Parts: sequence; C-alpha cells; structure tokens
Amino acid sequence: MKTQIASVLWSLGILLLIGGVLAEARICAQSLKSAAPDALQAGINKGTADSLVGTQYWYFYATPGNSRVSVRFKTPTTLYGTELRNNAITFTLYDEKRTWKNTKVVTSRPNSSEATFTAEKVQKRMKIIIMVAPPAQNLVRMGGDYEIEATGDVAFDTAKAAVDPIVRTYQPKTGISGDDLGSVRFNADGTIETANGFKGTWKLFDPDDRIYTVEVGRFRVSVKYRSGYGLVKPDDQNLIIFQEVRR
Repeated sequence: MKTQIASVLWSLGILLLIGGVLAEARICAQSLKSAAPDALQAGINKGTADSLVGTQYWYFYATPGNSRVSVRFKTPTTLYGTELRNNAITFTLYDEKRTWKNTKVVTSRPNSSEATFTAEKVQKRMKIIIMVAPPAQNLVRMGGDYEIEATGDVAFDTAKAAVDPIVRTYQPKTGISGDDLGSVRFNADGTIETANGFKGTWKLFDPDDRIYTVEVGRFRVSVKYRSGYGLVKPDDQNLIIFQEVRR
C-alpha cells in the first residue's frame, strides 16, 4: 500500500513539474503581432515591455456579467542601474471589431504603478484585445516587467501547445562579429538558418533559467531567452545578442 501511495505521489510530482515547465514556456513568449495575440490565462500573466522590440498583444473573452482587468508595472528597465525618467507602459483594451477602446498608463511610481479596467453588465460574449505599448523611444531601451490579470465573468482559450520560446526569428545585435549572418531563424528541431546561408545549432543548457548554447557560422555563445527582448547575455540581461523580429 505504501509503495502504491509513493508511486502516485511521484507521478503527481512529475505532472506538476511538467505543468510548471509548460506554464513557463507560455509566459515566456509574447505576441508582437496584433492579428495573432497571445491567449491570456487565468491568474497572473507576466511579460516584459521593451521600446526596442515593440508593442505586445494578448486577448481574453468577457462573458455576460461583470469583469475586471488589473495591470501592474513591476520592475522598470534601468540604464547603468539608474531608472530613466518618463518610463511608462500603456495598456489599451479594445474589442475585436474595434468599436471602442480604453487606455490607461502605469509607471514605476508607487501611486501610479497599477490600474484597473472594469466592465459591468456585459450583455454578450466578446473577444477583448489587450495592447501593451512601451514608451515610443528607439534610441534608449525603456519599459520593464508587467503583470496582467483578468477576473470576474471571463473566459480564456487554451494556451498554445508548448514550444520552446527560442523558436522564432531574430536579428543579430550586440556582441556578434565575424560572419554577416543576416536574419536568423531558430527552428524547433535545434537547427539554425540564416538569411545569408549560414547553418548552426542551438541546445537548451539550463531549463530552469532558459540558458542556451548557440553555434552558427564562426560564432559560439551562451544566451538566455528573455521575454519581450530576445536572446540576451546571461550575466547582463539588458544586452541583447539576438533581438526578436516583429512578425
């Protein structure tokens, strides 16, 4: 009997571990395409807004009744350890047919770091898009980590099947020398292709911290996937090695 109980507990532990990994994969990738927003999930959804990457998009469903969306600015991007002035994240909610929109701005200041959208007496189910815009600044990196939580009479689509967040297209940035790679595509099978004909491979080195080893052309590096940024230097996560390309 004890053996059976231990076996069941072990199996539950494995399922919880897998669930945690899948959840981590879901929140790691945020959509940069307005026509294909990422599905918001129950509970707190985390992301990172970055002015050098672009606007992100989420969605959920408001169902008949009352609903509430809470947004929070958690950790601002800094420059050499100093927080930049006028750093803010703009959240805009609108319906799928774009018949209305509602915008709120949050900052890292304690009295304006949170905002709430409320909808009372919703008559019919509707798809709501959440647009998350960092400051309009393309010279200095601004933005930061944020949270979104939808509660009340709401519904969510099932999150997309777990795919390693590194699987996407990037533009080489800081720290790459030698071969001119052009745009770089990381494939699900662990291979890398570049616009200029180079081949390479990527491999997950540390699943907990999402650190990878990358080899392409004459270039070899360890990188960390950071949501909203791309692939960054593990010991300096503001230094982007491969920046995600808007799709």
